[in-house]
Amino acid sequence: MNDPAQLRHGAEQDALALLGSLALPAGTTLAATGSLARSELTPYSDLDLILIHSPGQTPEGVEDLWYPIWDAKKRLDYSVRTPAECVEMISADSTAALAMLDIRFIAGEEDLFATTRRKILDKWRQELNKNFDAVVQTAIARWRRSGPVVAMTRPDLKHGRGGLRDFELINALALGHLCDVPKLDSQHRLLVDVRTLLHVHARRSRDVLDPEFAVDIALDLGFVDRYHLGREIADAARAIDDALTAALATARGLLPRRGGFAFRNTVRRPLDVDVVDANGTIALSKKPDLTDPALPLRVAAAAAKTGLPVSDSTWARLAECPELPEPWPPAASADFFRILSSPENTRRVVKQMDRHHLWERYVPEWDRIRGLMPREPSHVSTIDEHSLNTVAGCALETVTVARPDLLVLGALYHDIGKGTDRPHEQVGAEMVAKAASRMGLNLRDRASVQTLVAEHTTLAKIASRLDPRSEEAVEKLLDAVHYDLVTLNLLEVLTEADAEATGPGVWSTRLEQALRIVCQCARSRLIDIRPVAPMLVHRGDIALVEKDGTNTVRWHGDDLRKIFSVMAAKGWTVNAARMVANGEWTGEFDVRANGPQDFDPQLFLQSYQSGIYSDVPAPAPGLTATFWYGNILEVRTELRIGAIYALLRTLPSALWINAITRGATLIVQAALAPGFDRVAVERDVMKVLAAS
Repeated sequence: MNDPAQLRHGAEQDALALLGSLALPAGTTLAATGSLARSELTPYSDLDLILIHSPGQTPEGVEDLWYPIWDAKKRLDYSVRTPAECVEMISADSTAALAMLDIRFIAGEEDLFATTRRKILDKWRQELNKNFDAVVQTAIARWRRSGPVVAMTRPDLKHGRGGLRDFELINALALGHLCDVPKLDSQHRLLVDVRTLLHVHARRSRDVLDPEFAVDIALDLGFVDRYHLGREIADAARAIDDALTAALATARGLLPRRGGFAFRNTVRRPLDVDVVDANGTIALSKKPDLTDPALPLRVAAAAAKTGLPVSDSTWARLAECPELPEPWPPAASADFFRILSSPENTRRVVKQMDRHHLWERYVPEWDRIRGLMPREPSHVSTIDEHSLNTVAGCALETVTVARPDLLVLGALYHDIGKGTDRPHEQVGAEMVAKAASRMGLNLRDRASVQTLVAEHTTLAKIASRLDPRSEEAVEKLLDAVHYDLVTLNLLEVLTEADAEATGPGVWSTRLEQALRIVCQCARSRLIDIRPVAPMLVHRGDIALVEKDGTNTVRWHGDDLRKIFSVMAAKGWTVNAARMVANGEWTGEFDVRANGPQDFDPQLFLQSYQSGIYSDVPAPAPGLTATFWYGNILEVRTELRIGAIYALLRTLPSALWINAITRGATLIVQAALAPGFDRVAVERDVMKVLAAS
């Protein structure tokens, strides 16, 4: 078995002996950066050297100086610089700056080296104060190229997020007096040990850990198999990433603010109950109710919807909130679905919640797959990362299915059963059924999402193994979804998102064509359920009532702007609506506050009767899709204030309206009076809801 520490020690001693034999020009100093400077040299590492000389001096025989290194078959990267030129490297490139901070004396004039290093550190501290954002952006660009170490089946140990470069960045911030050095010795040592052994087994310098090398490295380090090694690497990278996140936050707090004023008034805009936008960051209200168990979900839902960051201090305060009762209140379940419904922000928000130990409150099964390495070679991500990528893919399709809430829940749980000796589809189905019960879903919805998870691999198997037009293929698919059209449509979307999140080439043209054919054949055997009109009773012109935690506005009249402007002025989102036209409108609107809970019936009545409100904000452009059931138009769009009113203003004469929110998707069904033009209706709807 290979001992990585001994391998590094031997490589370093050999390198120092070789460098000690060099005949340095007079008045120069030889310094090392890179692996040798950090005592991380392996037998296959490059030697990164700088020959430093005084200004005005031209060292002689520099080319001949390096021949002993080349003769020893060592790869060499060298430069010849003055102290001032070394300092210039700090401003020229953030990556080079990190390397210069590790500079190590090897031989020659010690005073010249000490002067150079002092000037480098002084310049680095100035650079951090002046160009901190540029340093961070360089790190972000690197993360985008290499991905997170915790999530990749082939992690980049050096450049990936949570890798060795991030450990160096933490130390660089500490050298800049912007943070303390956290205790990460064991995590750093593991990554260095793995990288050392990777060089040995690959017989070359390499930073990406492929599974074939991980098998031998796991044995060298005493792990049962590569999967246990993978979990330890993920844990180490997660600790480094958390430490870097904290270090960056500390650094931002210590650096002077830009913009000319050291102090600025904080502008606070309500987003939800006890949740505000404070100068572009999501924060809690001045006196939040930390006994409210649903508050963490409201914060996370606001972050997913707006894309705004949540500070670590806010997450820490949310940890004080108690856990939700079971079943969850309907509003809490709705917020959970909204967290899962953002293609751009869901992954980031969930990872932040998980980092602060909040996510496992709502998905206790997540601990089983956190950092779990897949056993299928086609996967490029760990199971938890793959699951979030699948959720993000499904979130792109929330307006194409009738139950987007069940779709994203099924996507979250589809592989959560992996890592046991039972079929993961069966284990996951059992888990999602329990989750749906905790969330208060009805029996039909529980059955649908349980089927979705249990059969999430079935459609791909049918499409790839059978003739998609054959009776056998269609019958197998219909049996799998229990002849339910909604489940069939959900399964089609989940199968595509799952394949695309697995890895390159898994979602192929051939698979897509076969899948579309068999799904269409199966759909032709099923009957669409035609929407029906809501049943409403005229109970007076205006009232605000509360029942089972839901606040409902009851209204009768013909001035849509008047009622919708009052609800908009109150900061209420209409989550559901039922309206019938009979000369005048009779309607019920289930509303939710986006700010302080001010559901006072008398104040609402006064606001309505005063007539001072007349403005309804135009909805921002969002994902929108339309479907037809005879004369009934179904519009699916992102939930936002003003969407229902904009739609009502656009539609021709409507007989009735039925609207409901599923997750972050608003689904509106409208029965239109005869004489309309379908093409014109669709064009007008897309213009007000989807046009940018």
